[in-house]
Amino acid sequence: MVSTTELTHLTWLYPVYQRITQAFLTGHGHHALLLRTPNDNGGEQFCFTLAQWLLCEHKQAEQACGHCRQCQLFQHQSHPDFYWIAAEKGKKISIESIREVIDKLSRHSQQTAAKVVYIQGVELLTEAAANALLKTLEEPTEHCYFLLQTDIEHQLLATIYSRCQLWTLPQPTLDQAVKWLIEQGFPQSEALQTALTMNYYRPFAAKKSLEEGEVAQRLDFLRQFWKFYRNKNLLMLFPYVQLDNPIPQLNWIEAFLMDTLKCALGIHTGWQCQDLRQGVETLAQQLPALKIYQGLSIIRQMRTDLLTINGVNQELIVVDGLIKIIEEVFEG
Repeated sequence: MVSTTELTHLTWLYPVYQRITQAFLTGHGHHALLLRTPNDNGGEQFCFTLAQWLLCEHKQAEQACGHCRQCQLFQHQSHPDFYWIAAEKGKKISIESIREVIDKLSRHSQQTAAKVVYIQGVELLTEAAANALLKTLEEPTEHCYFLLQTDIEHQLLATIYSRCQLWTLPQPTLDQAVKWLIEQGFPQSEALQTALTMNYYRPFAAKKSLEEGEVAQRLDFLRQFWKFYRNKNLLMLFPYVQLDNPIPQLNWIEAFLMDTLKCALGIHTGWQCQDLRQGVETLAQQLPALKIYQGLSIIRQMRTDLLTINGVNQELIVVDGLIKIIEEVFEG
């Protein structure tokens, strides 16, 4: 569980949080909130903070008191009336997980009148789990609140939408994201700006990139991709692919090719690879836009295959995709 004391620093989210808490204070709060937000945007921190506020015995406007028994239990990750459901990596949220919580909700609250269910990644519910949840959303028990978080890019069942109050959590402006990262201890630098652009301005993803040195890793890898293009040689790139998890590197190539396509079409805004502008412009001059688009399609298909095909050697998917890029894009 994350700290619930830092939401005021997430200035792009705090105004939404204030509107939601004000609605509850004036008797207009909804029992089921659907919170749409890009991943790594602070949605998890938002939901934990709101959950603690809903459980708090001595709310102070939009702030939980932090001292009552409910806050203490919550902060020690042991509140018996707070239920957090999240899928394991690569899996769906099962109907058994939902049924277990529904059974607990039917009983009396162990602490206060309030119960809070936080489902992180509600788009990962199986169909059976979603249907089981819908029945509870239709007939909620008193003082029971649902916080349903989903990535903004995913589609949900219309029936879930119809039973929830929808809130969209905005992404930060560039200035807000930069300020927050500086507050986390990162110096103002080109690397900080690059970390934000390569992660679509998602602050928590940018923070992870800075902590793990991904900015330099990406630069080194895309330099190898350039050698791969110039030499049309599989061995210029394949040995540098992290076969245990090649998805981030495919995302880096996709961003580079997308900026190249934009450049070829005369679009010079919204680039992710501003730090590689010279390479982008050079490739855009040397390859037709259609070929660049074909390269993008191959990279996206590789990523889809790696994420969805079970039991297939990942090395074969990567090799096949890189050979297609050589034959159909660089040489075709």
